[in-house]
Amino acid sequence: MIMQKVIVFGRGNFYQNIKQELHKRYCVAAFLDNKIKQGQKEYVEDLKAYVYNPAEIEKAGELPVIIMTKNFWEPYLQLVELGVEGQRILFGVELFPVLWNERFTFGGEEHLAVENGELVFKSGDERIVLNSREEYGNHIKKYADKKYREKYPYINMIAAMPVVSASRTFGTERGKPIDRYYIEKFLNDNKQHICGDTLEIAETTYSIQYGEDRLGHAYMLHVEGWGEDAIKGNLETGEGIEEYRYDTLVITQTLMFTYDLKSVVKNIYRALKHGGTALITVSGISQISRYDADRWGSYYSFHEDALHRLFEPLFGQGNVRVESYGNVKTAVAMLYGLCCEDLVGDDFETNDEDYPVIIGAVLKKE
Repeated sequence: MIMQKVIVFGRGNFYQNIKQELHKRYCVAAFLDNKIKQGQKEYVEDLKAYVYNPAEIEKAGELPVIIMTKNFWEPYLQLVELGVEGQRILFGVELFPVLWNERFTFGGEEHLAVENGELVFKSGDERIVLNSREEYGNHIKKYADKKYREKYPYINMIAAMPVVSASRTFGTERGKPIDRYYIEKFLNDNKQHICGDTLEIAETTYSIQYGEDRLGHAYMLHVEGWGEDAIKGNLETGEGIEEYRYDTLVITQTLMFTYDLKSVVKNIYRALKHGGTALITVSGISQISRYDADRWGSYYSFHEDALHRLFEPLFGQGNVRVESYGNVKTAVAMLYGLCCEDLVGDDFETNDEDYPVIIGAVLKKE
C-alpha cells in the first residue's frame, strides 16, 4: 500500500504520544518546527526526514501539512499567513482525536477545513466559522455532548431520576433482591464444594439447598445460638468455633459487618478441616443493609484485590479464587431498589469487573 506523503507541523507531546499511529498511516516527508531557526535545518535519522522552520515550508514541497499540536490555533494562523492553501492544511486533533469530545465529534462527516483563511467546522449542510481556539473548544464540546446524548439517551433519563430509591430493603417487597441472584449463582457454580459437615452464618438454607446428597450435617453459627443445630458463636472473636471441624463454610454477606477482618480470616482458616473449602460472598457496589448495620455496624465494601490480600497469606495464593458478579445496569438497578423481576435475564449475563455488585471467593485449605 502506498501511503500519502505529508509534512508534519510540531514534534511536541501530542506528536510523540501518537507518532506510531501517524507513521502507520502517512509517509512523513518533512517536519516543521518553530524551534528550528530560519535558514537552518535538522535531520531526523530514524525517519530520514529534515526539520525546517515553518517560514521555509517551500523547501519541504507542495504536500499536505498536518498540524500535530493540541493548541493548533497559532500554527494554523501561521500557515495561513505564509500563504499555504487551505486545502493543504489538516488537523491532528481531527485525524487522531484524543479528548473525549474530539473522539465523539470526528470520524464521520464532521471535519475541519480552512476556507478563505477562516477555520470552519463542517457537518453535512452545517458550516460554522470558528474565530478563536476558545470558540473551537466550546463548539466541539457542545456538538459532542449533543451526539453523546443521542447515542446514550438514558443520560437524560438518569438526570431526571429522583435522589431516593424505590426500596430501602433491596426490593424484597416485590421480588428477589438483585444481589441474591449473584450470590445464588456463585453458590450454584461452586456447589460441588459443599459437602460433609457445613457451618453457615445465621442459617442453614444454602448448605441444604446446594449441598444436595453430598451434605453430612448442616450447622449454623449465630451470636445468640438459638434453634436446632445452632452454635452460639462469633466469627470475629472465635467464640464457639472448633478447630479443624468443618468440611465447608458458607459465609454470605457477612464480612462487611465484622470490623476485625484479620481475626475473621484466622477463624475461618481455623474452623476448616484440611482439604475443606470456604465459600464467601461480599458486597461490592451496594446500599447499606440498615438491618445489619444497626445491629453489628457496617464497615466495608470490597474489591477483588482486597479478598486476595486478606486470604492469600494464610490459604496460599493458589488456594484463593475470586470472582466478581455484576455490571453497571444491575448495580444501578439495585441501588434504586429494583428487584430481579424488574430486569430481563440477559441483564445478568454480562459481568463487568469495574462494576461488581457481588464478589465471591472460594478458599481451599490444604
